[in-house]
Amino acid sequence: MADMTARLASFFCLLVAVPATANVAASSRSPAAFTLSSGGAHTRSEVLGEELSFDCSGAEREEACRFEARYRLRNGTSETEVIDAAFLGIRVGEVSVEFDAETLPVAEGQVDPSESAPDTSDAAQAPSSSEEALGRLARTSVERFGFTLTLPPERGGELVVRGVVRLERRFLPSGYEWPAVQVRHVLLSSDARQATHWDIDYLLGPIRTWAGNPELHVTVRIPSAWEVGSSPDASPRTLPEATGWQVRREGAHTVAERRIEAASAPEWLNIALTRRKPWWIPGGVQLGVGARLGDGSRFMARLGYQLAAPESFLHSLSVETDFREQLVFTPLTQYATPQILIIPSLGLGVGVPVQVLPEARPGLRLLVDLHFGPVGAALSWDHYPRLREGSDSFSRLALLLQVGL
Repeated sequence: MADMTARLASFFCLLVAVPATANVAASSRSPAAFTLSSGGAHTRSEVLGEELSFDCSGAEREEACRFEARYRLRNGTSETEVIDAAFLGIRVGEVSVEFDAETLPVAEGQVDPSESAPDTSDAAQAPSSSEEALGRLARTSVERFGFTLTLPPERGGELVVRGVVRLERRFLPSGYEWPAVQVRHVLLSSDARQATHWDIDYLLGPIRTWAGNPELHVTVRIPSAWEVGSSPDASPRTLPEATGWQVRREGAHTVAERRIEAASAPEWLNIALTRRKPWWIPGGVQLGVGARLGDGSRFMARLGYQLAAPESFLHSLSVETDFREQLVFTPLTQYATPQILIIPSLGLGVGVPVQVLPEARPGLRLLVDLHFGPVGAALSWDHYPRLREGSDSFSRLALLLQVGL
């Protein structure tokens, strides 16, 4: 009962998700306040490149991905540089840091959101759509995993950060439009059969606190039935786009790749994981009562089951009877419009009624129905052609009130 109440309430609730973010920021010796783009490098050592990989092969079960960020560093100066660095993230955990295969101690803490807002000097670098999103991210608790790195002169090395990022499910409100199969079967049709989106937002701004203009190579591994894309802004209503991603299949998984240069990169990279909408959607039971019209009018009742494949096409199998002498089985397919606010769902369909009683014979059905939520009315016209000598063709018109479960 509680689940049904929640499903009914979902027509009126809009939820907004805050995505997960991360990257490494550095400063010379003393940690700086969290800024996404400082306007200039804080270190003399350079980041030559970053390999960022997400293993989301078990994301549907765990709603989390394991990540690994590999940074190629080089101190091209004649002096040793000691760097206080930090990996910044939202909803990240189990973070470990290695430099040239040597584990570094990590101090976990949080950044004060009031200190983490982007500098106004960065406004020229970030588009207006980014500023709003980054402001929202900055108001979220940012976890900081600090460590100290020592780079000898004229030497390079590899910094590796590993951890787990918890995915945030994106709720895309339907607004004032509901698919016919859901609005007609509010209690039994499942919202879980719709496309599902999860977000990771990886902060690119902190990498600019290092010297150099590295190329970021992103790799995402997901189940083969999923898709990878990016949303141009942080609004949950904006659907992900596959632009910029190169996708290939590897056995039971899909691997998506993308390359970005730090200097021209946006403040953050959105990685949107999508579990595709299935080709069919379960509906529910239909009950109808009414009358056969015209000569020989009588009471009629209908019981059936309906599903959608794809979303706008409803397929049903029903049994009708007058509880006296007529019994009809009917497979039927109809096109049905969604319900928009108070505009009901309209359906037009064609089917094959198979009369079992009083005698077996097939026919043709044309149907039009109108539903407001689970309650509606259906007008059907059945025509049974002449099959053999001695039999006559005839037609029947019926009007029934329907309710869907």
